[in-house]
Amino acid sequence: MPLANAPATLPRRTKRVRLAKVSKRVRRVWLSVAATIVLTGLLGVGVLWIDQLRNTDLADGSSGITNWEQDEELSARSPIRFTDVTHQWHLELPEHRAARRRVLTEDTGSGLAWGDYDNDGDWDLYVVRFPCPGEPPEFGWNRLFRNDGDRFTDVTEAAGVADPEGFGMGAWFVDYDGDGDQDIFVTNYGPNRLFENQGDGTFVDVAERAGLADGAWSTGAAFGDFDGDGRIDIYVCNYVDYVEVDLGDTIPSSQMGSAAVPFTLNPNSFDAAPNRLYHNEGDGRFVDVAEQLGVANPQGRSLAATFCDLNGDGWLDLYVNNDVSANKLYLHPGESDNTSHETLRPFLDQSLMTGTADTRGSMGLSVGEFGWMDDNADGLPDLFITHWVAQENALYVSLQDAGQILYQDKTRQFGLAEVSTDAVGWGCVVADFDADGRDDLAIVNGSTLEVPSDEAQRTLKKQKMLLFWNQSDRFVAVAEHAGPALRQRWSARGLAAADFDGDGDLDLAISRNRGAPLLFRNDTTTDHRSLKVRLQGPAAACWGARVEVQMGSRKQIRWMGCDSSFLSLHAPELIFGLGDAQEVERIDVRWADRTTSTLEHVTDPVVFIEHAQHDDALERP
Repeated sequence: MPLANAPATLPRRTKRVRLAKVSKRVRRVWLSVAATIVLTGLLGVGVLWIDQLRNTDLADGSSGITNWEQDEELSARSPIRFTDVTHQWHLELPEHRAARRRVLTEDTGSGLAWGDYDNDGDWDLYVVRFPCPGEPPEFGWNRLFRNDGDRFTDVTEAAGVADPEGFGMGAWFVDYDGDGDQDIFVTNYGPNRLFENQGDGTFVDVAERAGLADGAWSTGAAFGDFDGDGRIDIYVCNYVDYVEVDLGDTIPSSQMGSAAVPFTLNPNSFDAAPNRLYHNEGDGRFVDVAEQLGVANPQGRSLAATFCDLNGDGWLDLYVNNDVSANKLYLHPGESDNTSHETLRPFLDQSLMTGTADTRGSMGLSVGEFGWMDDNADGLPDLFITHWVAQENALYVSLQDAGQILYQDKTRQFGLAEVSTDAVGWGCVVADFDADGRDDLAIVNGSTLEVPSDEAQRTLKKQKMLLFWNQSDRFVAVAEHAGPALRQRWSARGLAAADFDGDGDLDLAISRNRGAPLLFRNDTTTDHRSLKVRLQGPAAACWGARVEVQMGSRKQIRWMGCDSSFLSLHAPELIFGLGDAQEVERIDVRWADRTTSTLEHVTDPVVFIEHAQHDDALERP
């Protein structure tokens, strides 16, 4: 969220809640969450401008909005280490040199995505870019890097995925047509792209033919078979109805609280754009059913979304991150006639009822299971959301009771709150970086406010990323002790995790606004073991699948493809930290089509789990 106004007002008409029908525990939590939402709206305005009004460096833990105190002794004990191997692996791109124009489109993007486009078993990287006036056109091309085992090779031109006419935002690898190889979907400020994999290292853009070349400003996207017809559907977030006007150096200001800011950087200067839900018709075409199914979110200014079964009923629900508008949680209505998109039943908007109608500037989105940290594990996904400066990030922990889905923000309880208020958070990932069996958190940051002394280039303030080490009952910030790479500052946006070097732990790729990407290798030294799970089967069954790993009294849960980050895609495999366990007693998979698979007594570090409909001819290594 580049800049924010006061939180959007709630709709005039809301359904009355009969609290008498729910437990006292749910009533207390629901009222607490509702009060928090209201207070956030009232108090947020008062502190929203502090970053702009101060010239201090932010997100360093010693200056800015908060002077939070870190447990340095505990932080120093973290074994997690990352090494910058960007140049070693030849992941090199030119930096944008043109002066920043103070326009919303340039300050928002872009992301990056991991996938295996050539089916050779390792992870390739697609980097999204955008053009800047006065620079060589190729500076703005998207790039596809093939993983050659010890280096990346730029194969963009040969593959035909540069998108030279595009203004890139996000990217995702997804087998949309079910032919066994991964295609690439790209969102743009302008027509989106769907690069269909030809199976020979080349791609063809079929977005217009497929009905996906929307000319709006699209940002995030989510993938899943929401209606259970065996085909991947696509939810596309649209941001604002942006109109770019060349005003030179005299950009009018818009009053926001006590501050005057360029109106070209204020999302409230522009009308929100409705989102799209593209139903896969099975013949290469998609049809937008967002309005029909009640998920168009026309006032949202959306930036990220995820399809995930949030209430455990076996159907994919939808959560949407909105900027300066209330976030949306849409529950799936359950079984319906899926013989045609015209007979589908609408989703149910439960945003207010569940306590997740967050009105702050929401950007990044991750999914994990953290209820066990305070003895409240319910096996349902929790939601981690990054926010703008002076707005704490959120960790919505599921508190399902008597079948009613409900969330409570436990950011403060788990030690994630104060440290995040100095930063503008973007991409994020839930991952066990040291394989101790407890999920950690990584967040990349980058201010949308300028360095006051750099009027010529109008450079944005750079900020450090955040890395949180899980201590079972709380998190501790450890980026300062995780290696020199994590002590640097950037204008970061996208974050995507993958074991690109195949050593069993998760590494990180980071996109920088107007800059080249970064590649951080996980060099954590530990005796802990890990388990890598790859699902093999139709994409419609894999996206949104729930995988539970059981080790004695301990269990871990992950959801395939639900960890949205920001404009980015993590590698489609699941890595579980096993700690000292030598054997996994049981792995249970509930596929997105509600079928199940089970493996027992697993000792191998890597397992491939096949869906019943998996075609051996399409099996990946």
